[in-house]
Amino acid sequence: MSPADVRTVKFPRHARAGQGYDVEQVDGFLRRLADALSGRIRVHPDEVRSVVFHRAVTDQRGYDPRPVDDFLARVERQMRAGYVPPTGLRGGEDLITVKLPRAANGYDRVEVDAFLGRAAAALDGRSRMTAGEVRNTRFSTTSGLRRGYRVQAVDALLDTLEQELRFRGR
Repeated sequence: MSPADVRTVKFPRHARAGQGYDVEQVDGFLRRLADALSGRIRVHPDEVRSVVFHRAVTDQRGYDPRPVDDFLARVERQMRAGYVPPTGLRGGEDLITVKLPRAANGYDRVEVDAFLGRAAAALDGRSRMTAGEVRNTRFSTTSGLRRGYRVQAVDALLDTLEQELRFRGR
């Protein structure tokens, strides 16, 4: 399971209001798990096993507990095994051909493109880059008439790149 899988998982809502897991609490924990799977933070598998979520507030339908619990059990098993799955990034060309959506307030396109060029060279073995370098990369943001790349799309791509470098032992 990749960080992107954890970030994008969708759970069904409970049929009744005031039932199920608190949505914000579950989503916050999933963000932590995605960060842990990408190597940004440490989360022990016992924490995944023992997490307890509050019940949804009276007027809201929370997440149905069973799918959430089943998903967390799969994440826990993967974390215990220490498995870092490969990504679809076979080489630099795969990284360069990703079309990032633009946004009025986003990451500076020149900075992102330059970084992705260096990362593509690393994937092709022409230079060195570590997962830690990807994790610690920061970009300037744009606003107004200078459109940048959508922040969430770039962050998701960096998660994938970081995971691929970790899979390759870098």
